[in-house]
Amino acid sequence: MKNIHQIKKYGYVIISGILLGITMLYSCTDNFAEYNTDKTEVMQIGPEQLPSLFSKTQYEGSNWLTTDNYVRMSAAAAIHLCGYMAVPSSYGGHNELRKGWCDAGFEKMYSQGLPPLFSILNMTKDDESYQAEYGLALIWKVFLMHQLTDIWGPIPYTKACSGEKTIPYESQKDVYYLMFEDLKTAVNILKSHQGENAFGAGDLIFEGDVSKWTKLANTMRLRLAMRISNIDPQKAKQEAEAAAAEATMDSNDDDAFMNVVGLNRGNGICRVLPWYALVMSSSMESVLKGYADPRMEKFFSPVKDDPVFSMAGYPEELKANTGGFHGMANGYANESEINFFKSYSNFGTYFENDNHEVPINIMHSAETYFLKAEGAWRGWNMGGTAQSFYEKGIEVSVKQWRGTGISQDSIQNLVNSMNTPVAPNNFGYYDPAMTDIPVKFSADQDKQYEQIITQKWLALFPISFEAWAEYRRTRLPQIYAKKRSANGRIDLSKGMILTRFMFADSEKSAQSEEVEKAVQLLVNGNEDSDNVPLWWDVNPNGN
Repeated sequence: MKNIHQIKKYGYVIISGILLGITMLYSCTDNFAEYNTDKTEVMQIGPEQLPSLFSKTQYEGSNWLTTDNYVRMSAAAAIHLCGYMAVPSSYGGHNELRKGWCDAGFEKMYSQGLPPLFSILNMTKDDESYQAEYGLALIWKVFLMHQLTDIWGPIPYTKACSGEKTIPYESQKDVYYLMFEDLKTAVNILKSHQGENAFGAGDLIFEGDVSKWTKLANTMRLRLAMRISNIDPQKAKQEAEAAAAEATMDSNDDDAFMNVVGLNRGNGICRVLPWYALVMSSSMESVLKGYADPRMEKFFSPVKDDPVFSMAGYPEELKANTGGFHGMANGYANESEINFFKSYSNFGTYFENDNHEVPINIMHSAETYFLKAEGAWRGWNMGGTAQSFYEKGIEVSVKQWRGTGISQDSIQNLVNSMNTPVAPNNFGYYDPAMTDIPVKFSADQDKQYEQIITQKWLALFPISFEAWAEYRRTRLPQIYAKKRSANGRIDLSKGMILTRFMFADSEKSAQSEEVEKAVQLLVNGNEDSDNVPLWWDVNPNGN
């Protein structure tokens, strides 16, 4: 068994991957305070620190969702790029993402989220006593890495945190194939440890439940298989069928939420809610209102009467929004509209609680059913029909948000509803209905596909980075285009969308040759641009 003395991030040195910033959070071991005393000295890390290390990598690896970095990464990027929310400010809402904020998301993951994880992997890989811990760490590695590659494309994977001077970027195809192998390895290991506990309270998501981590791994394998279904269909089918044959997340008892009670930083949504940093989008209004969806009152809140409405010049049409659910146009064209954002719906009351009390959404079991529905729609063996999985996914998602407060009859009425999305009451634009598909599963195959992806989009809320990845893969649901783009590389008149983040400037300085090689691995092969589709995105970006 190896003790890890230090780990180098590609480009710079990180002491132990643990010591900087592990002032954390969670006393998961009896000697936590002792080994965390001196933060300038390189210390030996042993097995007794494994639970705290796992808390650290989960906590820091989720920094895009915590109060630490939510505004910079989630609020200013994914959550409006996927169509969930509108941004009532100029930051990001018009496709002009702040480069420094995006870079910080990359840097934090590699400098804080991954080092403690690789410490665990290195310590446990060859130790028979800690194979369950090794399996869980592999799964978490893939969870973090798949978000990185789905945002930037080529990333450091094999040599990440290896201590080598130069850390190469790998193509997204290679990264995906490596992630599949890591998930298979993890599940094969964990099959011998079902019913056991790994990391205990150090696991902020499942409290060490190996069986639940196994289900999450198989569902993630299914997720990744679907992501490459348009570019590598044979590999996608192979991986999806293998994953579906294993135990997957199938009930809300399997939902993955990160517990933030007692941590330094909490749920980022709760923090930004009082600021009105984000409001309901007109896309969400069209769908949720049209379907009379019982999740609307959980996702969002009715517009509250506010003293600002009495200001001279405040539109009467917007004052009338009080008491109702209303969505704002994304990327609004008129700068004056920033003054009217309080006349649109904020996040729901579930998120109005203290940010240390509301757990962070990591992965929902309902997603499993929509993944299987799409697989069955494609003719793959998922163990059921597309319609049965589709309908079950809606049920599981509604129960996730409404619990026992909604009857089975109400859910069945939604599943069988012929209601369609409505025209949102988005002042100044008055867009038509987002689409014409009902909830009830259609006999038309094209409409079936749109239904599956649209309901999956709803079931993913508020997990915006996954929703954004799926939107880029499918260009569904048919969310409204932004009204204005301040980014010259994203031409709305050509139907273009923002498809990725550009490589971090710090990386261009630290290892410019490797970044240049990474650019060659992009689809266009010659430009590091935010309008270049990723490997699995086969859609033309613009007409």
